[in-house]
Amino acid sequence: MKTRSQLYVPANNEKMVINSLSLNADIIIYDLEDAVPDDKKDSARSYILEFLKTNIIKKAVAIRINSMETPYFYNDITSLLKTDAKIDYIMIPKACTGIKHIYRLLGIPLIPLIETAEGFTKINDIAHEDGVSMISWAAADFSLSVSGNIDGYAQNTYIATAVAVAARSAGILPIDKVYFDLNNINGFKDEAVRSKNLGFAGKQVIHPTQIDIANSVYAPSEEEIKWAKMVIEEYNKSASQGRGALRIDGRLIDSVHIRMARNILDQADMDH
Repeated sequence: MKTRSQLYVPANNEKMVINSLSLNADIIIYDLEDAVPDDKKDSARSYILEFLKTNIIKKAVAIRINSMETPYFYNDITSLLKTDAKIDYIMIPKACTGIKHIYRLLGIPLIPLIETAEGFTKINDIAHEDGVSMISWAAADFSLSVSGNIDGYAQNTYIATAVAVAARSAGILPIDKVYFDLNNINGFKDEAVRSKNLGFAGKQVIHPTQIDIANSVYAPSEEEIKWAKMVIEEYNKSASQGRGALRIDGRLIDSVHIRMARNILDQADMDH
């Protein structure tokens, strides 16, 4: 399943929910948390679950529930237990250890959000919990939890690298945070490129104008695909001839490069 673009949609906004079906995002995140006022939580939950149950959704769907510390968490979980709506992922805000119990209750893969100092210090444990398939983070809430400034964390390579490393060490996918400046498309693209270079497999987006850019950045480039095909072809030829060492353009190719090539072709939905 592709994870390049993951679009937040307020679960209480009927027009935006309906419009989301026609957008090109890989995953739609229907948000019950920050995007929904407290007095609209119950109606938003009921609406989105009914919508998902009665409509044919041809793309991956996630629900961002309310955090465990809120009075809305219990109703989110009990409603999800009762529904037969199509839901592919549950996003857990302000995640910390113990979220495996949510997975064991619901049986739906989890996407924890690292948004607090406590969550960050336990990021490796969170990434390895049962049911976690991706992991992401948020600069605004994180900066608040450490009494910092959002500008100090929006471009924080240390935090981003830690998220990517924790995810990859657990065999799951790291997804980069949102970019809030909707007027700065070049800034969004630059941040996406930086995060891809750190190992991220996609980006959360908050506006349709960001979708195609994310899809382009996180998809393998033509050069990457060409290199991957050549590596796999030469590797298969070398293996069939009983040769161990492999050189391409004078460079030694080892098992790490083979795995990288296969990963690129997987992302491009190509056989290898």
